[in-house]
Amino acid sequence: MPQLNLNFTDIPIPETCLWEQLDDEQKRLVIETLARLLVKATRDERQEQTND
Repeated sequence: MPQLNLNFTDIPIPETCLWEQLDDEQKRLVIETLARLLVKATRDERQEQTND
């Protein structure tokens, strides 16, 4: 089977443009929210493993 080479570096990503439009306070809030979600997801995963 032939291997496909995908080049994503030349495709503009709208999320990148959005991030650049945020001020420092907005970026901080986004990062804090993502961190809380990651911690919650990790805790939920651990709890499911201990319940098995």
